[in-house]
Amino acid sequence: MDPFETAVAVSQMFHDIDRDIFIDELRACPRRSLGNNEVLIRPGQENHSVYFLIDGSLSIHLEKPKSQPIRIVHPGETVGELSIIAATQSSAYVLGLGQAEMVVMDQSLLWELVEREPKIARNLLLVLSGWVVKSNKHTGQQLRTLETLQGLARMDGLTGIYNRRSFDDMLHRFLQRSQRTGHPMALAMLDVDFFKRYNDGHGHQAGDQALIALAKVLGRAIRPSDFAARYGGEEFAFLLSDASLEEAVVIAERVRLAVMEQKIFSQDGHPLPSITVSMGLALSDAQSNPESLIAKADRNLYHAKQNGRNQCCYQQD
Repeated sequence: MDPFETAVAVSQMFHDIDRDIFIDELRACPRRSLGNNEVLIRPGQENHSVYFLIDGSLSIHLEKPKSQPIRIVHPGETVGELSIIAATQSSAYVLGLGQAEMVVMDQSLLWELVEREPKIARNLLLVLSGWVVKSNKHTGQQLRTLETLQGLARMDGLTGIYNRRSFDDMLHRFLQRSQRTGHPMALAMLDVDFFKRYNDGHGHQAGDQALIALAKVLGRAIRPSDFAARYGGEEFAFLLSDASLEEAVVIAERVRLAVMEQKIFSQDGHPLPSITVSMGLALSDAQSNPESLIAKADRNLYHAKQNGRNQCCYQQD
């Protein structure tokens, strides 16, 4: 087994993760070699990469390069993720300990992998937890980082999908990626039709079960690289990466039809009426920002309701 495969096999970051989710992107990342005592990261440095060590060792020093190392990094381990997750400048020196070779992962790829597989966030949380247990130095920063990682699992308490705060963060990231790659992304805003009538006729617990069923549909109907959230009340949203208008319409229609067909049951197992949704779709362009894209999707959602509901509207400005 070559050093790359060995490092992947022992990596805690990718523990219990389907290789198909990350292996191609990880192989395609650039490599970097580091000589003995060569500085990779220094305090105060802005860092935008995670370094995945595949051969050799690295040492981490808090005060100066010749101080006692606080940690030795071995193949399969990473450095650099702390400053990315906590959105801070680097706080320590990272040096080559002998010859070292690593894969350089851009921060955008880290977030993309976390979006695809939340277990990666869990694994990073376990890694950072171990650091806290082993050392009380810089505990405040590490605890803030742990809180940030826990925030990656900012889920809606009722439906189990992501909440509005997570949606706002992910919309920024999807747009940044779209502007970097030049490939458009799509935003769909959807609203349960006549939800107040549903609640009044069947009770709020029935309404809750309908929202839970809708969230399950979204989890199944969108692609692994996409993102869905409860926007608020009976309104949901999903983000589609690298999507043309035609592709976005196909996915939106798939969601709409799946919602109609989804069976809904009360908490004691009795069948409840199905629901429908109205949907507004918006495609990004070079001038898009989160506010303009949401406004466009909201306008199209309004048109969908005005035109009879249970449909997707995607008029372009």
